[in-house]
Parts: sequence; C-alpha cells; structure tokens
Amino acid sequence: MKVLLVFYSQLLEESDLIQKVSEKVNLLKKLIGPDSLYATITTEMKDFLDKFPDLVFIRNDRGTFIYGLYKGLRKLRGNDVLVIDPSQVINLEKLREIIAKKRKNVLHVFDGRWKGLALFRLIDLDYYIRALESFLSEEGDMREVMDRVKVDYGIEYESL
Repeated sequence: MKVLLVFYSQLLEESDLIQKVSEKVNLLKKLIGPDSLYATITTEMKDFLDKFPDLVFIRNDRGTFIYGLYKGLRKLRGNDVLVIDPSQVINLEKLREIIAKKRKNVLHVFDGRWKGLALFRLIDLDYYIRALESFLSEEGDMREVMDRVKVDYGIEYESL
C-alpha cells in the first residue's frame, strides 16, 4: 500500500499547514512506513521538498485537488493507494479502520461530506483514474468521483 497526500493551492491559506503535515507524516511513517509516502504539490510549495525529505513528490501543475489526485494515482498504479487530504483532521482509529479494509474501496464520510481519507484497491484503480479524467475540466469532490465510478462501472465502495 502507498499513501498519497494531495496538496492543492487552497492549502497555502492555512497558517499551520506545516505543523499539520508534519504530524501526519510522522504518524504515517510509523503506521505504514517511510518508503510508501508520496505527495502531489504545487509549484508554490517547493519549500516542502526540504521540510519533508521522506516524501516522494509529484507535481500538481494545476493546483487543484482533483488534478493532484489524478496525477498521484497515475504515478502509483500497481498499488493499493490510501489518499489523504492534508487539510483534514485525521483520526488515528479511523485511519486504522480504513487500512484494515484492504479488500474494499473505502471513503471516510461524515454528515454526507468527505473527511479526507480514501482507500483505492489496486484492481479498481484504473477505473478511478478514468473517472477522474472527466472531472479535470471541472472541480468535483471525492464523493462525486466515487459515485461516478459506481454508476459507470458498477464498482462499489464503503463509506465509513
């Protein structure tokens, strides 16, 4: 399993972003391992290269979440991928619960909204990448992507 942290331009407005990311990276290094951590970053986030040397970086040229997710998933083909939105608060128990569901596509949802964690199975990853291609010209959210794959390809996901 690989972990993909998706950074996008709106995150630059957060004052404590570096601290949040640092906590998440340290937690993920312990839980999953340092060799499995990837991040898509915008050109404005070049200072992250020095601050987080454990991450493997992928360019997010457009600066949107959907494009960063698309680029990251394409790069990580051949693996199960745990996607994390760094702006969201991550509950350790929920993270462990999602990781334990390796055989399913999982979306962490609360009150009908995506809460920053998703797990994509290797076998279904190409379908999610194809669905993301239709969202590149518009900005959707993760739930819309998951629903599109469910409707178009019949691939189920579990909401936690």
